[in-house]
Amino acid sequence: MLKKLRATPHAVSLTAHDDSLARVWYGRMVLPPKDAYSSVTDTTYGDVRKLIIDTPDADLPSGIGCSSMDMRALSGDGSTSCGADELMCWARCMPLADFNIDENTCADQDLRLQCINPRGQSSDGSRHGDYYPACTNTTQEVTPFPKITGQNDNCADEWEAFRMGSAYDHHFNLTTAANSGAFFMWSVVGGTIKARLAFNNVFGYLSAGFADINGKKNGMHGANVLIAMPGGDYSAVTGLDLDKPSVQSFVIDPTQSSFRHWQEPIDGNPGAEFVQTECFTALLFETDEINGIAFNTTGTDEMIWAGNEKDHFMGYHGRNRDRFTVEWSTGEAYFGALKADENTASSSSRSQHVFLTASITVASIVYSLYH
Repeated sequence: MLKKLRATPHAVSLTAHDDSLARVWYGRMVLPPKDAYSSVTDTTYGDVRKLIIDTPDADLPSGIGCSSMDMRALSGDGSTSCGADELMCWARCMPLADFNIDENTCADQDLRLQCINPRGQSSDGSRHGDYYPACTNTTQEVTPFPKITGQNDNCADEWEAFRMGSAYDHHFNLTTAANSGAFFMWSVVGGTIKARLAFNNVFGYLSAGFADINGKKNGMHGANVLIAMPGGDYSAVTGLDLDKPSVQSFVIDPTQSSFRHWQEPIDGNPGAEFVQTECFTALLFETDEINGIAFNTTGTDEMIWAGNEKDHFMGYHGRNRDRFTVEWSTGEAYFGALKADENTASSSSRSQHVFLTASITVASIVYSLYH
């Protein structure tokens, strides 16, 4: 059941003044950074805003401030408009110079400046995905990627047997209320890690690897990962060639999320394989390193995982991803970079910050709207 949001209690008091004087009030909306991690929702604030944006109007409760679809603050960087040298694209103002375009480039070619995807389809700029500014007169509207046939009704009873289908010394349940279900199992064998990531869904892609500790999007940007793919010869226009399934290692671009920006593998034979059924997928590997970075088998490593069950275009993973820490030798694992007791301690201070931020945000918006 969706909850209706209400304004945080607030008030503004001003001293009395002569009627000939104007009364002026100024308020500023403050939002947490898009990359900031929310322990309450187990995701980033940017993802929370995107979820609200992507939710159909009919499914949204009535509300104010950041619960309202027409509040510009939800769209990426919070800008109400973009500058002359920018274009609203992928829910943020993209600098035209990054794409070798200026405000006159398109008009000089009798073309229009539009936000498009690699398939030549135009967007109003609010959509999430691989979009960028370009000079084009395309009139094609955005169409969904062809969908993968999903799980059938018989999969639920088989998941337990699949996820526990092999013998390992340690295991960590990655399942949350937001994802389809995932399970990570491992053993330390000499100086190597023997591991299995099981995903409770069909095979679009499945990946795991080292988080970039300082990388954006919760350690994704700059991460060194193994990716199991149901095909190869990737094209952003046509997707994967399904005749060439493989597991390869990659370094995710430090700034660009879309797979086309970092699709060249580092290692085409990283000591890994995958298992695919009509219901589930698993990534298996036995190695001492990923892209030359050794596992800290006597200590800890910060890891990430992601899975896609929707299409063969190496696209957005939705909620099927997370960041977690593994203490390989002891068998302990936990979400994020902190242990449970440390997470509890820091959660209190984060909650206070979020409460204060939300209070400022909602109070400012409500007063601006109704006064």
